[in-house]
Amino acid sequence: MNPKKIILLFVCFSNVVFAQQENTQFIHNHLVRADASIVAGYLFKENINNVHVNGSAEYYLDNKVSIRGSACYLLGSTGLTKDSMGLKDFHSIMLGGVYHFTTNGHFDPYFIFQPGIAYTSSYKAKYLGDPNENTKVATYAGVFSPLATAGLGFNYYFQRFAHLFVETRYVYGRHLSQAPSPISLQELRVTFGLGFNLFIIKDKKTISS
Repeated sequence: MNPKKIILLFVCFSNVVFAQQENTQFIHNHLVRADASIVAGYLFKENINNVHVNGSAEYYLDNKVSIRGSACYLLGSTGLTKDSMGLKDFHSIMLGGVYHFTTNGHFDPYFIFQPGIAYTSSYKAKYLGDPNENTKVATYAGVFSPLATAGLGFNYYFQRFAHLFVETRYVYGRHLSQAPSPISLQELRVTFGLGFNLFIIKDKKTISS
């Protein structure tokens, strides 16, 4: 995905959101939001582009703090060369906190931090002749590696049961394999899409005498 197009989309989307904000804030405690999306990732040190599918569930403790759990599954990679190591698996689960910057409307900007763990396995192509014809792939056993991720994003609650979201985050970690070439898991991830909201506990109405 072209980074310029992502930035342009983010700016345009932000302008629309600010233009349509209402006077009262929608989010508060007991809100649960969930989403599933395709994630574009870029491994900095390996110069490899990844595509993941991600699912998240989040519970708001109040209008400033929430807890989110996420699971991410690697679909595929591009950008490998004949000398580079590739990741066959890069699947992760993460759990952490989200701090929400309060606004006067349905716009919900936030900062997220999640530690987690990833299951990763790697491979390397060994060329026997023409790189386009004969290859022998050396694979290395999968391992569990610790991860940490931090990022920024926003939700826009345009109605009670659905919202739009945009998020970019930085993932830090290392593939802890005994493969001859260690692989860095430092990755920039960008995603956006449609999410869903649910209030699992209704607010009690006060009755004035």
